[in-house]
Amino acid sequence: MKKTVFVLTFTLVTLHSGFWPDFSFAYERGDSDNIDKNFVRDDSKQVVLDQKDHKIYYDAKPLVKMSYGDAVKYCKTMDYLGYTSWRVPSKEEMRSLLELSRRNITVKHAFKNIQQGIYWSSTTDRRDDAWYFDFDLGRYSTAEKNKHFYVLCVGEKK
Repeated sequence: MKKTVFVLTFTLVTLHSGFWPDFSFAYERGDSDNIDKNFVRDDSKQVVLDQKDHKIYYDAKPLVKMSYGDAVKYCKTMDYLGYTSWRVPSKEEMRSLLELSRRNITVKHAFKNIQQGIYWSSTTDRRDDAWYFDFDLGRYSTAEKNKHFYVLCVGEKK
């Protein structure tokens, strides 16, 4: 009984203390002032343009999860809208897709098809594992390259 009361009390205190960030994939009223307007969506082409860094992200619904090697190959061989220099984004580029200046951490407003799940980044570590980005929790870490995660491709704007 004491253990149950302690666990419940600890959980409530932790939740109300703001220890965990409030992640959200939806917009709240009055929160539009903090939207990063450098990211612009082109619905007809299913891409998001990063006008500040001159990058283009392919934002179609991911069909399957794939290993790191398959993700790299998928982006590298992609030929879309005349761009042939597609690649898997680095962990820093993946992190830049979050709206961190808003009250609730969200994916940039222009992205409509990023799943609440794990995506590969192109960044590897000393052990030859690859970094991934978890859009559900807003965190990143490493995993063995044989794991299966989503992939988002980025190209350099010409």
